[in-house]
Amino acid sequence: MGFIRVYGIRCNIEVSINQDYYHKHSEVVRITSVSVVLPAYNEAARIENTVSITAEALSKITDSFEIIIAEDGSTDGTDRRASKLSEQHSYVKHLHSDERQGRGRALNRAFKAASGDVLCYIDVDLATDMSYLEKLIRAVSTEGYDFATGSRIMPESDAKRPFKREFASRGYNSLVRLFLHSKLYDHQCGFKAFRRDALFELLDEIDNQHWFWDTELLVRAQHQGYRVLEFPVYWRHGGSSKVNFVKDILGMGSEIFRLWWELFFPGLFSGKGKLFLAASLALLILALVATFLGASDVLENIKQVSLSTLVLASLVYCISWPLRGIRFQQILNRLGNHYGLGFLTGSIFISQSANVILPARIGDLSRMYILKKSKDLAFTTSLSSLTIERVFDIIAITSIAALASSGVASRFELAVWMESLIRFSGFAILIFFVGLFSLSFREGRITKRGGKKVSAISSGEPLHKIKEFISAFIHQMSIVAVRPGAFLAVVASSLFIWGMDIFTCYLVLKAFPTAGVDMSSGFTISLIFLAVALGNIAKTFPVTPGAIGTYEVALTAVFGLGGIRPELGFTVAVLDHIIKNSVTLLGGGIALSGLGLRWREILSTSPDTLKGM
Repeated sequence: MGFIRVYGIRCNIEVSINQDYYHKHSEVVRITSVSVVLPAYNEAARIENTVSITAEALSKITDSFEIIIAEDGSTDGTDRRASKLSEQHSYVKHLHSDERQGRGRALNRAFKAASGDVLCYIDVDLATDMSYLEKLIRAVSTEGYDFATGSRIMPESDAKRPFKREFASRGYNSLVRLFLHSKLYDHQCGFKAFRRDALFELLDEIDNQHWFWDTELLVRAQHQGYRVLEFPVYWRHGGSSKVNFVKDILGMGSEIFRLWWELFFPGLFSGKGKLFLAASLALLILALVATFLGASDVLENIKQVSLSTLVLASLVYCISWPLRGIRFQQILNRLGNHYGLGFLTGSIFISQSANVILPARIGDLSRMYILKKSKDLAFTTSLSSLTIERVFDIIAITSIAALASSGVASRFELAVWMESLIRFSGFAILIFFVGLFSLSFREGRITKRGGKKVSAISSGEPLHKIKEFISAFIHQMSIVAVRPGAFLAVVASSLFIWGMDIFTCYLVLKAFPTAGVDMSSGFTISLIFLAVALGNIAKTFPVTPGAIGTYEVALTAVFGLGGIRPELGFTVAVLDHIIKNSVTLLGGGIALSGLGLRWREILSTSPDTLKGM
């Protein structure tokens, strides 16, 4: 006896049938309008045979069908064979992509181009016995199910594959069942059918564009009450797999966590939820500090502020943004990429705006996304340019902190945490450049000796690609980081940028004329330099979104040690950060409009989004 399991919030039943009898005696039911998608990446050796077998199976089920080859950036001639098949057969449609889109993105594109009422997709290796195709299609077309999927893991399934993939698959699916409350056994079997309307109702909710696409679709379908059918199949491993066993399995693990968070804590990290969370954390920290220092004293200080001086401080900070654009332009020019200053400044505005809202400097991913989408800049180049920018930021800030600390040393001893922060940053920079120089020197010697580096691994294997990526990354970093001319130019621009940042804070403090602070003394100027430098070093530790709260605490502590009243120092720190974040968000909004982007698109950027581009 075999079993079919049906899952959905509206139903949860188990039906027993004799599968052998079913396959021998099922009558041919003519079903109209079926589209079968074949996702194909480097499948030149078997695409013709797969199309032929699929067409033969479909002709026994329906008079109206089409086969869509979703060819995803193949490099082995699959595109030419698929194009030839589409010319030979009216029922074959070929969708080509010059670059690898990822499984989910390729399927989305194909389904949107499909005309059938029943939409299916089948792995090109035909690992699932095609005798189950009618069963799959009938489940959606005539039996009232919204989604149907074959299963390699149900107790009644007959599936054979290598042990490590069997072990990984069962472990993965167990995690999905446990954390995402799915009742299915197998979420990744490449043998699925969908009712057109049901699929398109869910399609825009699917965030993942690669291997997790199947799982997210089926899990969301169950959570929203759609009728989902899972049935056991005869399945045999079809040879080589396009799944990277380490990278993709780990990536899908992180996607399980992401989807769990979205389903069981809806809205918290999407759209307005991100803004709400960031604002809540910021207000909580600031409220606690203000309460501790005396909220009434803080408000009294705000009443005494000079608005004209705050406006001047805002204008000064605005000037620093074109300087950021010029520095980024210098870095990219050194790497052989020449883009307009306006575009680069806008991309920095957008990424820094995302950093204000999101924790752990995740907003930097958005700049990589913009550079790829707008200029098709390689990820190695965008990653190395961003890393170079961040390293030189730390160099400039640490240098300023070290110089400023010598200027205030005569008046008070640096706190232990300040000394540790400065020393840690300086030590990290030294290690970074020693390591980079060593790797660059080694790479240069290898290149001189043999031209191209020889690898025992074939060029098609993931490890070789990772080594190539690292090699390119080190080379690009060394172009700027260990070449004197480029190094000095970027250091100078970085010091100038952070000098404007410090001058902004100086003007904010100056906006309190009754504070009794001598703004012309070298000690006060050194104190402001040290406070802003340490506040920005503290930003490198992602405690809160945009370092809101931690920045203010750092500035308040330094000001307090320098003799400035804590409640005044806190007020200055809050106003300084408000000015900087407000200018950043305003500039980011203008840049988004100019580039035709949306906040939701930027804030949802993830490593998987970049991988799918």
